[in-house]
Amino acid sequence: MSKDKISKKSSGIAGLIYPKRLPKIKVGAIKDDLGFTLNERLALRQVWNLIRPYERRYGQDVFYSFLNDVYWGINKFRDEGELNLKALHSHALHFVHFFGLLIEQEDPVMFQLMINDNNLTHSRCNVGSAYIGNLAQALVDHVLNVFQKVSSPSLERGFMKIVEKLKSYQDNQPINTAYNRLSKMDLP
Repeated sequence: MSKDKISKKSSGIAGLIYPKRLPKIKVGAIKDDLGFTLNERLALRQVWNLIRPYERRYGQDVFYSFLNDVYWGINKFRDEGELNLKALHSHALHFVHFFGLLIEQEDPVMFQLMINDNNLTHSRCNVGSAYIGNLAQALVDHVLNVFQKVSSPSLERGFMKIVEKLKSYQDNQPINTAYNRLSKMDLP
């Protein structure tokens, strides 16, 4: 067969199928929809399985020491001068539990909704996202200190990504007055 007949055959249907083009190779770690690599996600989940039975203890250790360092923070839990211990204890537990839910969440939309809802709730109490981010950083520092023997760069990067997501959220401070109406002073 001549070369002309071979080139005509290859230009037909077979020419469209063969030779197959090679897919582009992605160099580096593949990230999920939330921006975590597989190693980061795995390290976070493994450490969270170690933390889960001790949520209350870690929450209290971090929350109380952080609130005492930030002297005005503990005043958020005062009712007419009295320290509301029930609210303080439950808030410490809920804080660590919320952090665990963020680690376990795989859906990016739900992840953002959880952070947004948390931010909106705290904005009503005049607690900004920077404050929440600093508290999350204190938890991360405590966990990395407690689990320093099993710590890894992947775990540290995973924790830092969660802290950055908590810190980067804008504060949603409502400017509404009674009955959700704007006052004359709120208008430009």
